[in-house]
Formats: sequence, C-alpha cells, structure tokens
Amino acid sequence: MLRQASSALRTARIPLLGLPSGSAHPRINPRASHLNLQLASRWVSTRTPRQLSNSKPPSQLSEALHPRRAFATTPSRPARNTYNRFNSSHSARPSIFHTLLSRSKPHHFVLIGLGISGIYLYNTEVVEMTGRRRFNCVSHEAELKMGMQSYREVLAQSQGRILPDNHPVAQMVNRVLQRLIPQAPIEGADWRVHVILDDENANAFVLPGGKVFVYTGILPICQDEDGLAAVLGHEIAHVVARHPAERMSNSFLTLGTVFLISLLFDVSGQLSSMLVNLMWSLPNSRTQEAEADNIGLMMMAKACFNPEGAVKLWHRMQQQEKSAPPQFMSTHPSSYNREEAIRGWLEKAETIYADNGCMPSFKKAYQTQSSYGW
Repeated sequence: MLRQASSALRTARIPLLGLPSGSAHPRINPRASHLNLQLASRWVSTRTPRQLSNSKPPSQLSEALHPRRAFATTPSRPARNTYNRFNSSHSARPSIFHTLLSRSKPHHFVLIGLGISGIYLYNTEVVEMTGRRRFNCVSHEAELKMGMQSYREVLAQSQGRILPDNHPVAQMVNRVLQRLIPQAPIEGADWRVHVILDDENANAFVLPGGKVFVYTGILPICQDEDGLAAVLGHEIAHVVARHPAERMSNSFLTLGTVFLISLLFDVSGQLSSMLVNLMWSLPNSRTQEAEADNIGLMMMAKACFNPEGAVKLWHRMQQQEKSAPPQFMSTHPSSYNREEAIRGWLEKAETIYADNGCMPSFKKAYQTQSSYGW
C-alpha cells in the first residue's frame, strides 16, 4: 500500500502553474506544463474581448482578491508643486491696463495729463453771481430733462398729500415765490409750486426747470414770510447757480478718480471712495450750500424781504437740530456756521434792500414785519 501511494504521488497531475503544494523545491513535470498551456489557451478562447479586458488572468487571481493598494496614486511623471494665489490659474494673463502701464513711458503720462487737463479747462465756467470757478460738463438741456423726470417722481410719491392751489398755505407760499421769481434768471423755467402736507418733514427744494416743493414741516421754523423767503431764496439759488449740473459733473470726476486710485495703488474701492468723498465731494457740497446762502440772501433783499430774517431762520434751525454729524462729514455747513456767515453778508444785503426802495428805514422795516405763527 505504501509503495502504491508513493507511485501515485509521483505520477499525480500537478496543479495549475505546475507547483506541488507544500513542496520546498519545485519540480517541473513536462506533462503538467503541457496541460497548463492547454488550460490557458482554452481560458482565453472562451472569453469575449470585453470579458478579457476586465478579467484577470489566472496568475493574477490572488492579487485581484487581495490587491496591494498604494496610499496615494501618483502619475508616471513626477508632479511639480505649484502655488496658486487665490486659486488663480497658472496661465492667467495680466489685465490690459497693467500691461499698458508696464509698457508706458514718462512722456505717455505727460500726454494723458495734458489731455485730462484740457478737458477739465474746456468745461470750466464761472458762477456769475459769486465769481467761483467750477467744472461743469452737463448741458442746460440735460439738466432740464433730469429736473422734469424728478418732478414726475416726486408727484407720484406725494400723491394724495399735495394741498390744493386755493388752500391758504399754498396761496401764501405762491405769493412769496412770485416776488422771488423776477430775481431768478433761469432760462426755460416753468414755475410751479406744490405744498405737501407732511408736518414731520422740515424740507423744501426747487428742481431744475422751476418746480418748487415745500413741506408743511418747514413752516413753523420759518414763522413768517421773511423766513420762508430765506428758505425759497436758498433753494432757488441752487438752480440759478446750476448746482444740480455741477453735482452730476463732479460725480463723473469722483468715479474716475476712485477707479484710478483702486488700479494704481491696488486698494479697495470702498477705501478710495471714502477718501475721495471726504476730501472732495463733501467739501464741494458745503461750498455749494454756502454759495446758495449768499445768492439767496441777495435775492430776498432785492425782492424786499427783510434779510435779517435769514439770520433768525438759521438760529431757529440750530435750536431744532437734535443731533448733527461733524461738519467735515456732512454735505451742509452747520447751522451755527451758516448763521455766522450770513451775519457777515448782512451789511451788503441791507444796502441792496435799501437801494431797491423797499423801506426808507431798515430797522423800521424789520419791526413792522408780520408773523404768521405757524
């Protein structure tokens, strides 16, 4: 039995790959090798091309069942570590502005500066009543169109709150306006006054083209026709001096300046806008307000309204102010500074008042002025 078992072991067919299990020294059997080739060819022939591409050959079955996974797959070519700033593409190109700036030469900047200066000087004009020079590139026709558009918007917003023309308050406001209109040389003006019932809003304004809006909240501060004439004279002066067109022109300069500062110095647009606003826009707005105070004071004096009523108006306005920002952060001068500035112009206004034959005595005219007590 032992001999037969030994003989059977020697003649036994070797498994696939021809390696006996547990054998320390592999022994090649020609018949086993031939059998392996036959099995391999039969295994390939019974597979379709797709199965063949997805299947593992017998020699890889062990590794397919227990694959040796790498921690991270790496490409055949070693990858180069690159640093992308703010997730930007490595092939990103500089902007056209920076390209032109890098290639520019000093004489290019000189030419650009001369061109901008020429445009600025070409659009510079003088305010007739004060002699101030300012930049204005908006035509009078465009200003009238903007005024008409704003007029329609205000009418739509105030619908149902506008007092009728036969209302006593509306008649009084219109009476003051009619005395001021001859002193306001505005080309193409179509004067119309509207009184809006809003006791909480102490405001009044005049649009380009002669459209006047007065809120009832301003009337208790005015107290009388002289005070109302000071308010309307100031607002009409804005239109006479074409301040709306000047503000629109300055907005173009502001936007261009903010854009250039942001590009040249690589700073935030909000920071540059705040700086330009504090250093240019707000001071220019306060200059316009002071100019309107001056022009309006002379207009009301020519219309035979007591100019000292403007001083009293701004004194009352100062008392009404609960909290006001510092003047350097405001579009308007403080009420105290406006009152003091008007006091400085008062002597000239009194002379105009007397020269127009309004009253033989300025003091007497002031004492006889009526008060409506709104």
